[in-house]
Amino acid sequence: MPYSKNNVYRDYFVRRFGIPVDIMDNYEFYESTSGVWAFSGAKDIDLSKLDAEVVGIRALRVSKALKPTTAFLRVVGHYATKNVVQLNSEQALEALNGIDIEGVCGSLHGYVIIRTEHDVLGCGVCREGTLISQIPKKYRPDKTWL
Repeated sequence: MPYSKNNVYRDYFVRRFGIPVDIMDNYEFYESTSGVWAFSGAKDIDLSKLDAEVVGIRALRVSKALKPTTAFLRVVGHYATKNVVQLNSEQALEALNGIDIEGVCGSLHGYVIIRTEHDVLGCGVCREGTLISQIPKKYRPDKTWL
């Protein structure tokens, strides 16, 4: 497993979302072929000696840009102070169902954290004032219990 403590990824969450450094310092980031992974137990474990493909939670996907994962944002997103879109319960249900929401982004552009008053829903992207949900289908509510 390729491992390297890479503060570039920690700094991305600090800069982009305003998550405090002391929170992000709890995580070690390492790269694999499937993305960037965050692990909070690395202070006690030498990850380079593990015989494992991945350890921790996927924090980012890497392509043209860094894309934060909904899973990791659900862990650290409640600390965010920047690039957050706050939704009411009706809008939250739309975002969870993959429906674009107009007029909620203001001047925000790029990847954002989607939150309600009490919960972090996950990742979205703001383009031209429209919120495009990036929340995976596996997190969508089952219509049978709505």
